[in-house]
Amino acid sequence: MVERSELDWIVQKATELLADKVKDSLLTDHDIELAFNIFAKPRLERLSDAFKNDLEQRQARDFIIMKLQERMKQLNAEQWQKLE
Repeated sequence: MVERSELDWIVQKATELLADKVKDSLLTDHDIELAFNIFAKPRLERLSDAFKNDLEQRQARDFIIMKLQERMKQLNAEQWQKLE
């Protein structure tokens, strides 16, 4: 079983990539995919033995994607609304 804190840490580190990117342009779903593939996916693969089954692994992936989408919206709002 993977601890929630491990998933939160993965989200935090992947978000750092998004935080750098948002300075250049609005973040998109493509940026989420990129951050996931670069940072989160390899870490989830290393944790694969800790998952009970495929469902748990998919749920962890979905959790990370959902959190990155939330952060994308927040980062876009913080960065680009203040410039308008």
